[in-house]
Amino acid sequence: MTETSPRAGRDTRSASSPAVCITATGEQAGELSRWYFRPLLVVGIRVPTVGFSDEWTAYLGRVSDFLQETLTTAMVTVWATSPLLALLLYTFLMVYFKALRTLLVVYLLFCFFDPRPYDGVGRRISHIHKLPIWAHVNAYFQPKMVFEEPLDPRKKYVFGAHPHGVISYVAQLIAGTTGLGIESHFPGLVVRGVTMPATFCIPLFRDYALAMGCLSCDRNSIRRILSDRHHKLHQSLLIVVGGADESMLAHEHSADLVLLKRRGFVREAIRAGCDLVPIYNFNENSIYKLVPNHPGTLTHRFEMAIKSV
Repeated sequence: MTETSPRAGRDTRSASSPAVCITATGEQAGELSRWYFRPLLVVGIRVPTVGFSDEWTAYLGRVSDFLQETLTTAMVTVWATSPLLALLLYTFLMVYFKALRTLLVVYLLFCFFDPRPYDGVGRRISHIHKLPIWAHVNAYFQPKMVFEEPLDPRKKYVFGAHPHGVISYVAQLIAGTTGLGIESHFPGLVVRGVTMPATFCIPLFRDYALAMGCLSCDRNSIRRILSDRHHKLHQSLLIVVGGADESMLAHEHSADLVLLKRRGFVREAIRAGCDLVPIYNFNENSIYKLVPNHPGTLTHRFEMAIKSV
């Protein structure tokens, strides 16, 4: 596997089966990209500099950079907190718009009984990957993908990503959320990210997840994704193998792997005749800094209570 990190400057190589190695500079949350935005560009509008002195030109450049960084941070914040924002918006509509309550209740019931997250097809909308917000997300995280070997679009793969991190941002980038995922490197390859079924019970956010191509990670859903009998697409699968258990171990400078009790994806890959492709998400655990949550602490008990729900 090839491992390349722009921070560490390492490159180690060894022969193995096809693998993907992901590098993402997620730790630079407060150090936004300078290469992405050209100088003197304010929210997509070039600031005229003709007639300005060098001092004013430099000042306008700093203002432009500040505005761009602020806009980028705002866009990433909206993306990162979208589940919470969707839930708050639904609650707001339910409380303050009485005329919509019946419709909202029917919609909530629909969320629980909608079969599309589990049918192996979903409701993917390709144009959503072209929204302007993804340019800001890419500028913020600066994802870089390193492939040891080319992937064959005619084959099906099960991509197993690690570490999980708190939210699995890098896995979302790999799955093609921002338009720079595996599919962009190998046209014709269709990769479906899977997540926990509870995601599709969150009003409004569930529809966003479906539009991005996400599906449920339960066994039947995975089998339908990898089966050519249920749809015309030749689909591959991306799963973050550690799940919620690993997310509670997402401490900076560590990468604990939860695998022994989560090997079902290996069985399903063998059953479907797919190649297994390991993925390592560099710096995923550096995006957030977790408070100590060792067993017995109040934080750990709270996390276990949330997980049990």
